[in-house]
Amino acid sequence: MAGKALIVVGLLAGALCCVQAQFDFTLRPIIGILSQHPLDSILEGLEDKNYTSYIAASYVKHLESAGARVVPILINQDDAYYENLAKHLNGFMFPGGANSITSSSGYGAAGAKIFQLVLEANARGVYLPLWGTREGFQMIAYLAAGEQNLTTPCSAINKADSVTVAEGYMDSRIFTQMPDYVIGYLTFSDSTVNFHRKCMTPENFTNSGLTDEFKLLGTSFDFDGLEYVSLIEHVALPIFGSQFHPEKSQFEWKDDEVHSAIPHTPQAIGVGQFFANFFANQARQNSQKFPTKEEETAALIYNHKPFFTQATSGFVQCYLFR
Repeated sequence: MAGKALIVVGLLAGALCCVQAQFDFTLRPIIGILSQHPLDSILEGLEDKNYTSYIAASYVKHLESAGARVVPILINQDDAYYENLAKHLNGFMFPGGANSITSSSGYGAAGAKIFQLVLEANARGVYLPLWGTREGFQMIAYLAAGEQNLTTPCSAINKADSVTVAEGYMDSRIFTQMPDYVIGYLTFSDSTVNFHRKCMTPENFTNSGLTDEFKLLGTSFDFDGLEYVSLIEHVALPIFGSQFHPEKSQFEWKDDEVHSAIPHTPQAIGVGQFFANFFANQARQNSQKFPTKEEETAALIYNHKPFFTQATSGFVQCYLFR
């Protein structure tokens, strides 16, 4: 058995060497999460309310659970700030929230700049992935469609749901890497949770011309039976988005009537963990790093502490920035 084990280890090491030779690769991925203007409910329970942006800690834990580290990305910064991060990070995430996805908000303006930087990096051959959740997903679609508003009113607040896979779904990076049992969890159980009043219908997705750039991988249904796009992937670039929240099942525990649908089943945990692992692995295909260890350490979210915000908001914890 010992000999066989050594052979397996050797094969795995050889495979990793091949991967490293084929791609730029890192085993220390750092992903930037875009912050946004804080909701009143987040600040309500704090004595000091002098904060200009926040990130829900569940997004941070989601990525950390897959072996990635996180850098908070502040809003309302100059272009040089975002350009510098795009040269040193291994990936970006646009989280959900209640901020505008247009340039009228700091979140939307920074998102537009980062989206352009991601496109430019990939055009140069730098594998720089981007994930969007909820409004982050909608912002990716909005920007990719030339700033068209593709959403329509819908009713999917506090709704656990399955995902109906689209034709050709297996012709995608997400599903070719998803184990069969996780596909089963995703499609046959209420393993995702949704908190949105706006959504993109398959018709809007198609009519916008996004089908030339993105694959529609899955849909879900709101409380009124309206079908909406729930999962997309760019046809060529490492850009992905979900209308549902992969991070909540593991890390959000508010159980009032507005958040009672968050599934904490083993199936939902498995689905959420898959998406964390998937995106962290995308980030590992980028070998960018900060010029010095000191700059890396100064940028990491470890320099900030999360606040307990569950008493007044839907988030157990939030990171807040000035």
